[in-house]
Amino acid sequence: MPSKSSGRIAKVRNVKNATPHNKNHRWESFSTKITKFSSLQPLRRVRRHDLESEDVSTTTSYLQNGLAKWSELNISLQFCAFKRQLLPMSESLPQILHFEHGIMDLLAQHISLQDKNSLEPLLDLLTAFAHDLGVRFEKYFARSLDLLLAIVGKPQDVEVIEWSFAALAFLFKYLSKLLVPDLRPTFDLLAPLLGKSRHAPHIARFAAQAMSFLIRKAATPSHRETALVPLVEHVRSSLCSMVEDRQFTLYRDGLMTMFAEAIKGTNRTIHSAGSAIMTTLIAAVPEEESCLAREATWLDLVCGVLTSAIHHADVDTFSGIVDDVLDAVQAKREGIQQDALQWQLVPSVRILSVLSGVRQGSRISNWNRTSRIFYGDA
Repeated sequence: MPSKSSGRIAKVRNVKNATPHNKNHRWESFSTKITKFSSLQPLRRVRRHDLESEDVSTTTSYLQNGLAKWSELNISLQFCAFKRQLLPMSESLPQILHFEHGIMDLLAQHISLQDKNSLEPLLDLLTAFAHDLGVRFEKYFARSLDLLLAIVGKPQDVEVIEWSFAALAFLFKYLSKLLVPDLRPTFDLLAPLLGKSRHAPHIARFAAQAMSFLIRKAATPSHRETALVPLVEHVRSSLCSMVEDRQFTLYRDGLMTMFAEAIKGTNRTIHSAGSAIMTTLIAAVPEEESCLAREATWLDLVCGVLTSAIHHADVDTFSGIVDDVLDAVQAKREGIQQDALQWQLVPSVRILSVLSGVRQGSRISNWNRTSRIFYGDA
């Protein structure tokens, strides 16, 4: 028998009677789930192009097709009861549009039962129903989100969590153009999962990733002032209202993750909207935190988000956001009156300290400007 080339003694493993494991589940981030809907175009605030009155009888119904598919794949008691009630209302797209309120009530009734054997087809049909209704589904979004959050808010099997998050990813991408102009109601619905209430860490992480997807959309130039700024101010108020709550630390960490995930790109890059998000967070630091107070609630969050972004990126990918952060800090300092007390520079000093201290300042390529702003010579 030839000897091993490495010369190491290897432990002999007896695999004769080994039993194959059944742990085939692999966690997928929200971004991964979103990419699976690459062919899905976000809904615009217009009617579906195929819902013209003269041709409505020949249009395709996603709900009808989905019901036909799941009728062959699922014969659970709850789903069969649901199917019997739905069939008379879903024989054609015009009929689905006519009975939309009844269909939504029916979906809500059966999804709220949270029966594991029927949840997968029910959640899939919920997304199909949204696809059929288009803009008309906007009035049912909050109710649908409540149904999904009620599922993930309880201890569930991993498959149930995956089905719920897949439905959430679909709705967020499909309805993103309708949701982005005002994300505050959506944030309020997701806030309990972000740490405002006690939930498992993976639930909070996925909720943060889901919300970060919409925050990136809000950071585009067309929505930045009207959508991102009001959202950031709303989040700040929500966080400050939790200071005395026992869930405060978990909630702050969840919000840090939410904004950090919105800033981060793939493969150690920064998202194209990352600079706008970071500078908006800095601009939202309130005046009352520009002092030597023991608590600096929002400034702590800003520094935490910046730290996470620095760890994620490298010197090449982080250079753009460094310049924008320095611009934001300089604008903050210029807004302070000359005769103001020196400790009003505390937020600027802390942000610059994080920028130049984390990772030993290895993400900064232009130290000249950084040092000038730090010492107030810029």
